[in-house]
Amino acid sequence: MANASVEKIKALGLRHGEKAVMGVTAAICLMFLYMAATRPTIETTPEQVRKAASDAESNISRRQSNEDILNLLENENIKNPNFEKMVDEQSSNKIDAIAFRVSSPWASPEPGAGLIRDTPELIAPTELVAYPGRGGVLIYETKDGERIPLPPDDPNAPQNGLPQARLNRRAGMASSGPGMAGGMTKKQQEEANKKFELEKQRVKRILAGSDKSKTKEVEKKVDVAAGPFKEITKGLRWVSITGVLDYKTLRENYLTALKRKEVAYPHFKQVDIERQILQEDGTWSEWEQVDADKNHEILDNLPEHDEEWAPDPVRLEHLVDPLPFLKAGYWEKVHVASLVPKEKKEVAKPQMGGGMMPGMMEGGMMGPGMMPQEGMMNSRMGMMEGGMMPGMMDGMMGGMGGTASDDMSFVHNEEETLMVRSLDFTVEPDTSYRFRLRIVVFNPNLKREDVAAGVDKNAIELFGPWSEPTELVSVPADVATYALQKVASVGTTDQVQFEVTKWDPGNGVMVTRKFDAGPGDIIGSLFSVQIPTSDGTGSKSEKIDFNSRQVVLDAMGGAKPVPKEIDNFRFEVPALSLVVRPDGSVAMKNQSFDEPNEVRKNVVETYKREVANSNKVRESSSFFGEMPGMGGP
Repeated sequence: MANASVEKIKALGLRHGEKAVMGVTAAICLMFLYMAATRPTIETTPEQVRKAASDAESNISRRQSNEDILNLLENENIKNPNFEKMVDEQSSNKIDAIAFRVSSPWASPEPGAGLIRDTPELIAPTELVAYPGRGGVLIYETKDGERIPLPPDDPNAPQNGLPQARLNRRAGMASSGPGMAGGMTKKQQEEANKKFELEKQRVKRILAGSDKSKTKEVEKKVDVAAGPFKEITKGLRWVSITGVLDYKTLRENYLTALKRKEVAYPHFKQVDIERQILQEDGTWSEWEQVDADKNHEILDNLPEHDEEWAPDPVRLEHLVDPLPFLKAGYWEKVHVASLVPKEKKEVAKPQMGGGMMPGMMEGGMMGPGMMPQEGMMNSRMGMMEGGMMPGMMDGMMGGMGGTASDDMSFVHNEEETLMVRSLDFTVEPDTSYRFRLRIVVFNPNLKREDVAAGVDKNAIELFGPWSEPTELVSVPADVATYALQKVASVGTTDQVQFEVTKWDPGNGVMVTRKFDAGPGDIIGSLFSVQIPTSDGTGSKSEKIDFNSRQVVLDAMGGAKPVPKEIDNFRFEVPALSLVVRPDGSVAMKNQSFDEPNEVRKNVVETYKREVANSNKVRESSSFFGEMPGMGGP
């Protein structure tokens, strides 16, 4: 039970406590007001403030004489130390450097000592150009993966280290002479000028990519050795993918990662290729890896290589597939224009009169795609059995690369841009693809301990990023048809002129012929044409089955009248035809697409060129193999 007194006090506090607090507060406030009112006022006047400021300004502006300053320094006991005398005294007493010698010699760290290595950032090839081709490749015949030896009594057995066919070609080149006898007639001059214009166009067709820079040509050194193996001509389809690699940026990335300039070079292993197939519904398949083993069955069994236009330093072996020597067909879009020297791309204009033409030098002929006689075989052959290609030393002494000893015996240089070229011989006819590439290098940090945390030092290879996909590239059917123009109707039937190209997979020879066909007709038939050769024996007439197994459903186009109310003239409508293919599907052939088709035009030009040159032994598989007005009849 609560105390009664406490309860009374509590009730009193609750009732009158607030009043008491207010009273105390009011008393304190009155006290502060009284104290403030009784304080004395400030007696400083504006005149006093003005006088003080004026005195301060006069003190600051007043100048002191040098004597007053010296007297003040003397009073403060600050005297002249006489530095001149001190310096004179020190010069008479020379300092002995031996007295300051360190007790132990300085330690010079090894280059890169204490620097932690990282994984280099790899980059992808750029400026990729994919282009289809077909032809007859000179290749060693193999059985169960092994080359077939050539019997010693075979007429093509090697003599003096070279197969007989190659010796004959060499003899033909040596006897060609340095110049031309006599002058040219007007007709010959016209023909030479025509060839000159054609050659300029062919130079453009063989180059890929944009021509942005120039590179100096270097002397090629090729070891040539004989190989007594049987050679055959095999028809092959291919897609060539060319591009460039920013070697300067890649080396800078290596320097950033490896810290030492003398080892900041990538050791290339190979180029990986993947492709997609355009499906019937217009979508792309999944990316699939190109079968490298099947491609190397061709690339590792080449008796001859074709001439390269880009110089050796920009063509490292593991980035550039070699060009097989073609007995039928020509190479196109396989040299990067920006890396080919200017003199290789220039076509010498034919001159009237005798003497030597531009591009001809004493002792032989020089021009785009041609070399002095002494080096001509090397440029054509590239590699014989047991020999080496240009740049083959790349990586041969480097082992697996990337060891702790920083083995730099692989080929490396200071070029800014390198060429990249891959050949895919596994493509199928009448199929459209797109490709992408990536570089593969040996791991420079393999089995090393001086690496940053997380760096992979166990992987033998490092893979770069994939490039952007190439544009769509279509491999033509072995028998391809192209609509060229609407022709005169036969009765009431409209007809279209078709260009039929037929390729023989057995020997790689391509022939072409034009046929007219209307609704209900089969495009192509048995017809005699000239078959080109590459051994100099001349073309031969032979019946070829151009039957495309395609039936024309309908045809339209040709000259159409303009409405009379507009004009009385006629205008040409591009030929359009629907055809049934062998698999039962219906396809459209359109003059607007087929006539300017680059692949079609190159096939036709190739056939004409091969027929015209069948009386000469083939020495180059490039479109630009012969100078206008030089050599031949």
